[in-house]
Amino acid sequence: MAELRALPPEQAIDFFRKKGYQETFDHREMMGEVHAYSFTVAKATKQDVLQDIRAAMDDAIANGETLADFQKKLTPILQEKGWWGRKNMIDPQTGKEKEVQLGSPRRLKTIFETNMRTSYAAGRWEGIQRTKKAFPYLRYVAVMDGATRPEHRAWHNTVLPVDHPFWDEHYPPNGWGCRCWVQQLTEDDVKRLGLSVSVHSPVGMPRRYFNSRTGETMTVPQGITPGFNYNAGRARMKALTPPPLDAPLGVPYQGPAAKVPMPRMRPAATNMILPDGLSDPEYVNRFLKEFDAEIGKSKIFTDVAGENLVISDSLFKNAQGNWKVQKSNRHKYLLLLAAALKKPDEIWEYWEMLSDGRKVLRRRYLTRLQVGDDKQQALVAFETGKDGWAGVTTFQTKKGYLQKQRQGSMVYRRTEEE
Repeated sequence: MAELRALPPEQAIDFFRKKGYQETFDHREMMGEVHAYSFTVAKATKQDVLQDIRAAMDDAIANGETLADFQKKLTPILQEKGWWGRKNMIDPQTGKEKEVQLGSPRRLKTIFETNMRTSYAAGRWEGIQRTKKAFPYLRYVAVMDGATRPEHRAWHNTVLPVDHPFWDEHYPPNGWGCRCWVQQLTEDDVKRLGLSVSVHSPVGMPRRYFNSRTGETMTVPQGITPGFNYNAGRARMKALTPPPLDAPLGVPYQGPAAKVPMPRMRPAATNMILPDGLSDPEYVNRFLKEFDAEIGKSKIFTDVAGENLVISDSLFKNAQGNWKVQKSNRHKYLLLLAAALKKPDEIWEYWEMLSDGRKVLRRRYLTRLQVGDDKQQALVAFETGKDGWAGVTTFQTKKGYLQKQRQGSMVYRRTEEE
């Protein structure tokens, strides 16, 4: 049986450390999955205060510190900076002064517990996705005492498949102070515990919630605090999926050209070239199927060198969520790009200097294929970096062009036996 509460904190640390900052005056200004990308504390509108709280929270997650440790370390810092007790502040939205609660033992407890539980929940989700073939079910586990919400009590022992829509909104924590968690199970585990896979998810009629801070109206499941109706792990995986880049493959910032022999060309099936005329979702699903993923269901793919990449439909969407599939005829060669990821000839890492002076570490997957009866030579390059990915399929390439792509550090090379 997979006991997820004992998961090492590496994934939780990674989830927390990859968040950006966002200043808010009211917690309703930032709700839902945006918490997977940004760290905020309501009314911590000074960057130094927000950084102090974040640094203390980072130490707590990384070092396994307790709430008492967190409060003891942070309280004198916040008191010295004046972010403590009840104070008058100007609400930036209304321009009016109002009395608000800044730091207090109770607020630090809320900050600590919410960030700790959300970070661990997100880290667990990555492990769940890795092992769902062997452990295909999740069991909702509530702490059955007098403080448990009625709906959470009713969800206790609910067993559903890992990818069931129920977990999109009901993956805990599901509110302030929620102590629920999930347990990953095999089919034998379900039987051993005397449970059964639920035929229907225990979801009642959702309620409408009006966010007076943003003017938005949303639907929220009964029993879930507004803003908690999202899956922190899934949202984080979405955030880590590199979007498609408009720019061509970059020029390496450093690294000499390779002096090793060219990889041997391998034959590729003619059906790896997709026909014109399919819809964008059909093209995307053909690519995702190569990784046992599909639209709406992501997959953590570990490449031949041990590097992880989130495979999801977000790979083919722009910042506005619109499909971006048929740029530069890329749609026809998606199966070749999948092959470059799954069975590359070589993997190279190199630094690229961006126009704003930043250096980005990129990872380039190269495959040399022979396509079709006419013995066309194809170079397939799937390149990822911190700010996105680019795919290139070039036919009848010259030796010099392929050589130009082999710069930086080679981290993997296929052997002749593979």
